Amino acid sequence: MNTRNKILDLLSRSEKPLGPKTIASELRKSSANIRKILSNLYKEGKVVKVGFGEYKSSVNVLDKLNKSVNVNVNVLDKSNKSVNVEAPESKKLINEEINKYRKEYFQRLKAKDPKAYEKIKKARREYYKNWRADHPGYNKKWLSAYRKKHPEKFRVYEKRYWLKKALSGN
Repeated sequence: MNTRNKILDLLSRSEKPLGPKTIASELRKSSANIRKILSNLYKEGKVVKVGFGEYKSSVNVLDKLNKSVNVNVNVLDKSNKSVNVEAPESKKLINEEINKYRKEYFQRLKAKDPKAYEKIKKARREYYKNWRADHPGYNKKWLSAYRKKHPEKFRVYEKRYWLKKALSGN
C-alpha cells in the first residue's frame, strides 16, 4: 500500500479532520511529503479541506450529505460529449463556463448597448463601494496577503501609486 492510499485510509477511518503533522506522525513520514501528497489529493477531489490545514476524506463528507444530493453532474466537453464529473471538479467546471459566458455577454453588451453597459458598471462600482465601507479591514488583509504572495508585483504597484500621488500634487 503506497503513501497516498495510507493517507486516504487514515482520513476515512478518522472521525475528525487531520492535519499534515498528525498524519505524518501516524504514518512515520516527513510532514513536507505528506503536505505535497495532500495537496495533490485535494486537487484530485479525493480529500476536502475542512479548516485551516485540516483535511477529511471526501467519501466521509459525501456520506454525511445522506446521499440525498446528486454529487455527479453531466457536463458537455469541447467535443459536445456528455461527461459525468464528480462534485469538486464539477463546481470548478461550471464556474469556469459561467465566467466565460458572463465575459462574452458583457463584451457583446458593450458593443451593442454602451449605455446599458455603463449603467451596469456604475451599479457594480456602487455595490463595491458600499461593500468596502461595510468591510473596512478587508483591504489591509488583502494587501498584506498580496504582498506576501507577489512581492515583485506589489513593488510595481507601490511605485505607480506614489508616482500618481506625487504628480497629482496631493
